Amino acid sequence: MIDRVVRVEELPRAGETVAALSSATFPGGKGANQAAAAAMCGARVSMLGRTGVDGAFIVDALRYAGVETSSIDTNDTTSGAALVMVNHRGENAIVIAKESNTRISLIDVEEFLTPATTGDIVLLQNECALLGETIAHASARGLRVWLNAAPADDSLRVIAFEKLAGLVVNETEAHALTGEVDPPRALELLSERMPSGIVIITLGASGAIAASGRERHAHAGFVVNARDTVGCGDAFVGAFLAAIAEGIDMPRALTRANAAGALSAMSEGAIPSLPSRAEVDAAAQLPAGTRLAPRPPRAVPSHNPEPCRNCGYNLTGNTAAMRCPECGAKVQPFNRSRPVWLQPVWLQTESLTRVVLGARIVSIVTAALLAVPMLQLLGMFIVPRVWPARSAWEVTAVALIIAMFAQIVGQAIGTWMIAVPLLDGSRRVWLRALLLVRAILLLPLTLAFVAAITAALGAQGSLPLLDMQYMKGFLYSGGILIVPFGLLVAFGCDIAVMRMVKSLVTDTGVTVPSGVSIRAEVMRILMWIVLPLSLFTFWWGGVLLVPIVWVVAL
Repeated sequence: MIDRVVRVEELPRAGETVAALSSATFPGGKGANQAAAAAMCGARVSMLGRTGVDGAFIVDALRYAGVETSSIDTNDTTSGAALVMVNHRGENAIVIAKESNTRISLIDVEEFLTPATTGDIVLLQNECALLGETIAHASARGLRVWLNAAPADDSLRVIAFEKLAGLVVNETEAHALTGEVDPPRALELLSERMPSGIVIITLGASGAIAASGRERHAHAGFVVNARDTVGCGDAFVGAFLAAIAEGIDMPRALTRANAAGALSAMSEGAIPSLPSRAEVDAAAQLPAGTRLAPRPPRAVPSHNPEPCRNCGYNLTGNTAAMRCPECGAKVQPFNRSRPVWLQPVWLQTESLTRVVLGARIVSIVTAALLAVPMLQLLGMFIVPRVWPARSAWEVTAVALIIAMFAQIVGQAIGTWMIAVPLLDGSRRVWLRALLLVRAILLLPLTLAFVAAITAALGAQGSLPLLDMQYMKGFLYSGGILIVPFGLLVAFGCDIAVMRMVKSLVTDTGVTVPSGVSIRAEVMRILMWIVLPLSLFTFWWGGVLLVPIVWVVAL
């Protein structure tokens, strides 16, 4: 859903016309906001939805927030939209037009939920069609169905609340569902309708209250200087369910959700204002009622089409399929949206932690293996009879080569997961092609090396790595045609990654010391050049020079 946000001094009364202080277009919609919030808090999220071509930038924003978007159809005629008016106190009034979301079919729902397994969470909002049917289908499959009953209207009166695992409403929605003005009383009435479920009523700046069976929980929230409360409730819902999916208990989940909602209120827009997991973690450590420090200013990228390249006309609100109303030139679609807190799936904390940990483990193993031949070298000149036999470091040399191959594979996988999705069009195709060719070349190179070593073992019963005849024989027979091409492809991959990193640095405003960047590039280039040359040298190069350069470069 497209959020068209208009800032005014005071919200207009009936029959009143007021002048806007500013206006902007953002990606939004409750489902999109909540999906992005959950993903940015570490959950694995897939979303089902529909939008028109003018809402394609929403899918882009979701993708970069970490949401899996393959089930979002962007070919609808008209996108859903929300007109959001925000006054100087951050209070808002919202009018929504559901449009494309009402055209989701039950077949779409069933296909979307097919991969889900028992215990997975399905989050619904009252912005799309087939709400009752979806609840029935998902609950019958053993999925945990949560409903954010917004907007609250008469259609909710027929919903089978007993089938819900959880319900989240604000004070207005709780009143619409129960007729009670008092939130604690409304909580009790809703809890009676959901005896085995969780009910949460958000209280804006006052936090939230919750009921789970006989348990009652409350959190007083945090104090902030609110700039825009649009999406705060969605940030709350997404962060809460991300915590529940992670197995966090109710009190801590409620704290995290209130932290996310409060942080969101300090920035403009819905998805652009969503906090990162690191921000939520930090705020959740503070006592309830703490005044949160202002979030650092950040350049939130525009989510509108680019200005007309022919005449410079502001194309805000025009779709990618239209022509410029000023000069008639075709509108260029805006298909890039990089939130500053880069938190896509491939950049989530857990994913990066696994990649980095794997690289560190291999590097540590390589460094440890490197110590063996160096100690052996020391023993040869100082205490020859104390250190292991020559075969010990021959085995180590083989292990070093295998570790290097493992590092190459890990680097290729990491590039595929992390770098490729951040590129568009031809650059993505070329980088993927480079990675595939690199992997294809690496496999026969590894097999040729292993075959050569195995054959030598069978012939002599020891590893002949010190014998130049066998080393050159391996190169000429198995690697002479593979190594140059493999290094060329690897070098091309490195150049592509370097350019991508520089582009991200420019887009995000993150500063990287030039010395660090230059040293990294030099070492990576040196790594690829030293490897093939060292194989033609004596064991000083093959066993010592390559691992040293490799470890330093990594």
